[in-house]
Amino acid sequence: MKHSSILGISGIDRSFAVSLYSGGRISFAIEEDKLRRFRGLGMRHLEGLGSRAIDLGLSRLGREIHGVEVVAYVPPVESSAEEIQEQCEFVSQFLERHYGISPPVEIVDYCSAHLAFERAVHGNAEHVFHVSNSRAIYSRSGSAAHELDRKFSIGQFAEDCAEFLGLDPHRIHHLEGIARRGEPRFLAELQEVVNLGTNSNSGAKAFRKLTGSPQLSTGKTLLKVHFDIAASFHELLRREICDLLNSISFDRAGTVALSGEVFQSWSLNDQIASQFPDTNFLFSFASGSSACAVGGPLVLAGHKQIGSLSPFLGPRYSPAEVKSVLDNCKARYEYCPSNQATEMVCEALMQGKMVGWFNGPCEFGYRALGARSVFANPANPYACDNLSSFLKKRPSYLPYAVAMKEDEIPGIRSPHLSRSTHLPEYFDNSPVRLQTVSSIGSPSLYQLLESFQARSGVRAMLNTSLNYFEEPIACTPRDALKTFFASGLDVLVIENFVLRKS
Repeated sequence: MKHSSILGISGIDRSFAVSLYSGGRISFAIEEDKLRRFRGLGMRHLEGLGSRAIDLGLSRLGREIHGVEVVAYVPPVESSAEEIQEQCEFVSQFLERHYGISPPVEIVDYCSAHLAFERAVHGNAEHVFHVSNSRAIYSRSGSAAHELDRKFSIGQFAEDCAEFLGLDPHRIHHLEGIARRGEPRFLAELQEVVNLGTNSNSGAKAFRKLTGSPQLSTGKTLLKVHFDIAASFHELLRREICDLLNSISFDRAGTVALSGEVFQSWSLNDQIASQFPDTNFLFSFASGSSACAVGGPLVLAGHKQIGSLSPFLGPRYSPAEVKSVLDNCKARYEYCPSNQATEMVCEALMQGKMVGWFNGPCEFGYRALGARSVFANPANPYACDNLSSFLKKRPSYLPYAVAMKEDEIPGIRSPHLSRSTHLPEYFDNSPVRLQTVSSIGSPSLYQLLESFQARSGVRAMLNTSLNYFEEPIACTPRDALKTFFASGLDVLVIENFVLRKS
């Protein structure tokens, strides 16, 4: 039996996310982190608090919890039968405690949920290659069987490496920023560890042995040995992934969606595309357990999704709602028509200012794609340093991405910041992570880019997420205001309401 109203849940221990399937499509999805403003929250952390993400999802149903036919729950990969039973009971008890009743809870396999998510994002994907922290799966479109399904611990090794270097284990794009400054001199040693089989402790032990130092805490200074460890791991990751792809007998001229947290790494994606030049690789906007919250309902609905799945699945706010927040906070603002607000942003960027941009529904996933972004002018030689010093508070060697019109970069399609390009006029010979923007996928951002290029002659904008140091992406107008006043942002635009500090 296929269901028409499904609540999707994943991330019982960390990275809790929720989606709602209704009207033949995923109509809403959000991570709890963005609403609670703390990274890494799992459903268990909310036992006595309730879930703001579920609240928002249910508010879109006329009968709220009574309108949900079934809950699609996706347990963590490789959970035992006993663990899954305990988790299902916890989900049911959670819903009963906070909403009075619990619809039936149905289990969806972690990898099946990922495959369903990827196929909804990429309607034209012929095949899906998914790498979790313990498994690698290759699946052909329309086939219930997996051509490849094997243990593959390199994903866990990535988390170990990131944690050892004092990074969030789910932000591998920061790990690759460190790797770019090192040499892969520990490659043979790390390969030996992987060949022996990694577990949750072997990676960390190997890194400690090679560096002679303990695990770093967040913000600690990295030495050359740490850069070399990151570079060695990144080269090992590339070899392992490419060897797996080489072992699969797929149509080299076909389309393959790459799924999993390791593919947050744009330099890895570039290397894969270079090694398999005839294959069209696709990359989505979410990874890890958060993607499962969306994929789970799609599995129960028979993989039915009207249209391609957009990343803009979170809450959006009307002008009246935004005005109410601004007035309550006694903020000074100016309300402008869209074209006038765009011109004000262009002028601020040309003056070297940092601009916060809050437009439409919040992105689902780990990257800002133009709904909750901060923009700066790459032609300003101090732009990256300003973003690092006055907003992100992170080392200057961690690069920022750029957004460009899709027609400015022929041959590369990277709507989800998954590939790189070279812009020597702004970044010398260093590659830069790229978001290609189309007038259909993101019309407001496309218009802003077009206006900025016409006025300044600069064909790109630096794009990073609208959040302050170590916080999740701003989701609500109040979050955006907090970021604006706590940081060095000069201008903030929230749905045509313009705030300026000078």
